Amino acid sequence: MRFIKPKDLTQNSVILDVRDEDEYQKESLAFPHIFQPLKTLEPEIFIKDHHLQGETINIICSSGGRSSQAAQMFEKEGYKNVAVVIGGIIEADYEGLPIVRN
Repeated sequence: MRFIKPKDLTQNSVILDVRDEDEYQKESLAFPHIFQPLKTLEPEIFIKDHHLQGETINIICSSGGRSSQAAQMFEKEGYKNVAVVIGGIIEADYEGLPIVRN
């Protein structure tokens, strides 16, 4: 499993937010990203639906726990092109990444 610091994300990074709907509605990264709650995530379908066979998928949640679970799901199905965003949205906010708050 690979890890990435929030400050290393860019506008061009493929970012998957796996938090719950209520958390996502309160705040999210201002960078382009895909929202798919962990409880409904099916890695193979996700990869195919978003045409992401070779790109690194940077997975984010609130603090890192659920993103690690999601990364394990991808790896179990043979997809090694995933990275966990260390510290999640909390760390991203701390590092100064743009956050949209509703």
